[in-house]
Amino acid sequence: MSNLRKTAAQRYLGHAANDLFWFILPLVLPLLLLRYKLSYAQAGGILTFYLTITAFASYVMGRVSDGIPRRYIMGFGFFIAAGGLIASGFVTTFPVFMMFLAITALGVSTFHPAMYAHIDETFKEKKSRVLGVYEASGSTAIFVMFIVNGALIDSIGIRGVMIITAMPALIMGTLLLRSRGMDQKAPENADSSSTDLAQQGSRGHVPLILFVLFLLSIVLRFTSVMAVVNFLPTIFKNHFGLSTSRAAAVTGLFFAGGILGSLAATRFSRTQWSYKALIYGALFLAALIFLLSLGLPMSVNYLLVFVLGSFASGLLVNQNLILTTLGSRFGRGEAFGIMMAATTLAQSFGPALFGLSVDRWGFSMTLLLFSMPVLLSAALLMALFRPVLGLKEMKGISIDLRDANS
Repeated sequence: MSNLRKTAAQRYLGHAANDLFWFILPLVLPLLLLRYKLSYAQAGGILTFYLTITAFASYVMGRVSDGIPRRYIMGFGFFIAAGGLIASGFVTTFPVFMMFLAITALGVSTFHPAMYAHIDETFKEKKSRVLGVYEASGSTAIFVMFIVNGALIDSIGIRGVMIITAMPALIMGTLLLRSRGMDQKAPENADSSSTDLAQQGSRGHVPLILFVLFLLSIVLRFTSVMAVVNFLPTIFKNHFGLSTSRAAAVTGLFFAGGILGSLAATRFSRTQWSYKALIYGALFLAALIFLLSLGLPMSVNYLLVFVLGSFASGLLVNQNLILTTLGSRFGRGEAFGIMMAATTLAQSFGPALFGLSVDRWGFSMTLLLFSMPVLLSAALLMALFRPVLGLKEMKGISIDLRDANS
């Protein structure tokens, strides 16, 4: 196998292994409620604690990845994440459980900023296709995890599920540390980085306010969507009355939809469509979350979860294509570290607020309330539409939101 193909395999399989750690807690959350006798707010607090540490560490790792070989950062990160997760399954006291979750979060934070930066500086052409397959690989892994672990969780418990989930990380950590391919560019882009940086310095940067406001629109969307996703197994078990394994399988539909959405999004990577897809997608996401609050027939809810996953994952591709341009003043690793920190921080507070709201008003009203930030995200994107697309006409700034697909 050529070095280029080995690197591609490591990129997609590594993303698959890392994404498992982002959604293992929602899978076992119904059992954690019983093990530690938690309220919904306290259960959301576990997710908030885990994701907050991941958020702050992501920014640090993003900056570090601009100066240290990324295979070391990601490889050792996999070992740290796997060790923390496995250990968390063997402890019985809540404070020690939270300590090992913190260790897991530190390991998890190493992958995305470094890998997004690697993709951005390596692929100047067909970047949307690479990002589409990249996001689809993560959704595929999470879908399989929910199906497999959901079927086994009643028999092997939290401990067994944690071990199974950590195994791919141990394999990927070993492969990354032994491979130099991740630190090398594809041949057609080998000299592009220094040229881009030289051109960047002569042209100026995109105004910081546009980067901040665009990032805010992402944060608003993530706050709602990821809070709902993190509680999907609990919603379908405790609100709709499904078994733990069936609730896990239904949650898997979100990530099955994500596979389709990630691959379909590569068709909307041209300048205006890339941005418009974010606006229309956010409006549609808000409508889907609202519909989940209405207590519709279960078959309809299954379809809503699938479509929700399609749109949520599909928007990531276009979002990241635009972000690479708006964040031009930062190092590549730093820009994606900022994005991962901001979105993960939004993810972290979302579950806690969701749990508090469920304790107070129930699931239906909470779902209705959590559709509102997504609407605000769409409104902000509409307000930014002309300024962002008008950047290519501004003197001293070279910007192209298009992605060369051919």
